Amino acid sequence: MKKALILNNIASAGSIFWRICGQLLLPPLLMAVWGTDRYGEWLLIASIPMLLSVTDLGFTDAASAEMLMELAKGNRNKALGIFQSTLLLIVGVSSFICLLMSGILFLDHVNIGSIAFSRDDILAIYLLVFYSILQIFSRFVLGTLKAGGYYAASTLVYDVIQFSEGISMFVVARLGGSFLMCGAVYVAIRLVNIAVLLVMQKRALPWLLFGTRQASRGEILRLTAPALAAMAIPLALAMNFQGMVWIAGSVLGPTAAAVVGTVRTASRVVIQLIGIFSRAAMPLYSASYATEDKRTQNLLQRINTYLTVFLLVPGGILFAVIGNALVSLWTHGKIQSDQDFLVLMAIATVLHGIWFFRCNLLLAINQHTQFALLLTVLTALALIAAIPAVHAWGLDGVGGMVIGLELLTVLGLFRLQYKGAG
Repeated sequence: MKKALILNNIASAGSIFWRICGQLLLPPLLMAVWGTDRYGEWLLIASIPMLLSVTDLGFTDAASAEMLMELAKGNRNKALGIFQSTLLLIVGVSSFICLLMSGILFLDHVNIGSIAFSRDDILAIYLLVFYSILQIFSRFVLGTLKAGGYYAASTLVYDVIQFSEGISMFVVARLGGSFLMCGAVYVAIRLVNIAVLLVMQKRALPWLLFGTRQASRGEILRLTAPALAAMAIPLALAMNFQGMVWIAGSVLGPTAAAVVGTVRTASRVVIQLIGIFSRAAMPLYSASYATEDKRTQNLLQRINTYLTVFLLVPGGILFAVIGNALVSLWTHGKIQSDQDFLVLMAIATVLHGIWFFRCNLLLAINQHTQFALLLTVLTALALIAAIPAVHAWGLDGVGGMVIGLELLTVLGLFRLQYKGAG
């Protein structure tokens, strides 16, 4: 267990490294090329399809957790049935989404607030939708490798190739490429990512065969509840992040969208650092739950709590104090934020981390259904309330709504766990 945890943490740390590099490098580079307004427009275009990609349709997380627990008990045939059933569902739902979104191809332009998007921009949106579908499939293949005991190797390969997507997109933008060309680069490199993962899967898990022979309707129905809940959690997170960006941009303009997106990204760096352990612990937590290893479960829970107390809270305080200087340095002075908004985002980050890492453990054992429903409802209410709040208080209205959402989520999770609902 110690060896697996160390290797998983190394891989998770590498994942965070590449992700942080992308998040730190790409925004200022794109703002230098496009300007703040044009970058804000890109965030608005990308926000809609990215809502889809982060959900993984739910079945990826649910299926991976179930496969890992079945393999921990030695049930390879059961794991194969879960794999083929989930794959069949993902292909069907993804095809439906592509068909449904094809309606936007008949539009000549789209207006969001005061911003007008051209025909090429609309094509870029559709291309990003297709990219999001490819993300779902690639994460599913990645999930099967993690379930099969190849967390470290598959994570490192996946994240390095994903990092190259952002760098390649910047090169295209630097050469004068349009949003459409940037989307095309994303699609091309994601296809490479999928191809490499499939080769790894074929070599590492040759028994994990593509097909429908082991697929079953009963398996799909059994996974539906945890899958929808697993989809709801990242969807709610994306709605929280992208929704606030969209509201700020449509009410206050694209520069406000860039400020919200940039400040929130910077404030969540500490979350990602703690997430190194949280993500690395999930496969081990799944296996210990399946084999009823209470000692390992308790150990992982305690370490998670210590990291939250000794890293998350100090990280939030540090961002509240020097966050404005960091953001200004990061964006070469293009993004300036009021101190009040930064403090609000710092408080929200601490509250977010308190519940997020506990939630990961619930996801690892598919015991997250009730919490997912709570989070979805709270997020929808926060977004509705954010519209008049932004009109009344500007960006501070965004900060206030985010804090309210995070606080209610913390209280709701503690209440569910106190009642033993999970």
